[in-house]
Amino acid sequence: MALTIPTGLVALVTGGAGGIGTAVCQRLAADGHHVVVGAFTGDAAAKQLVATIEQSGGTAEAVHLDVTDAGQVSAVFAGVLARHGRLDVVVNNAGTTAPRPLAETEEEHYERVFDVNVRGALNVLREASRHLTEWGRIVGISSTLVHAPIAGAGLYAASKAALELLSTVAAKELGARGITVNSLRVGPTVPGMFSRAPAERQAAMAEASPFKRLGQPQDVADVIAFLVSDAGRWITGQVITVDGGATP
Repeated sequence: MALTIPTGLVALVTGGAGGIGTAVCQRLAADGHHVVVGAFTGDAAAKQLVATIEQSGGTAEAVHLDVTDAGQVSAVFAGVLARHGRLDVVVNNAGTTAPRPLAETEEEHYERVFDVNVRGALNVLREASRHLTEWGRIVGISSTLVHAPIAGAGLYAASKAALELLSTVAAKELGARGITVNSLRVGPTVPGMFSRAPAERQAAMAEASPFKRLGQPQDVADVIAFLVSDAGRWITGQVITVDGGATP
């Protein structure tokens, strides 16, 4: 028999200080959940986000979090559990990119992208698997570049494919505890990483969507809000495309 998850969940969002992460934190807080804003860079932005959430009547806290550091990830999870006695939702959002042709890709580029997007995702998934409350929720942020790659995106697309696979395996392993694990293949979204794309590329992707616009962080946050709610209890092990129909 399915158990209805409670309101007032405790949620950790990695990479929570900008773009999609900020919108996710704001939406989850608006839904009545306590949000832990994990940030590696942009600690000041994370603190400002907390202040904004609190001014709107929500509750949040900021933590410094380098997802590539397994010890630090473990300490953050332990701290959340010590302060709140539970952790119900994890949004695996932290990521980085190093766009360039494969011929110009150096070891340092590979190490940086895979360290954050794969090792970091694994570190977070491992701690979530150990400590998440029964009937909890995990959502990983992937990219439509996995199924619609472009030149120069090899490292990023490959790293996000790894995140998807890790998340799908986690869904198999955690289902007995009622925990759902899903990935979102997010299309071009601004503000966010895609803000750095050339203007002509942004215009082309906006035109590719039937809605004739680029995605906004709130578009992604709303899908996550659904998945972490009780309404998302029967969805797990899925890769869901959130791109306004812009990619095949």
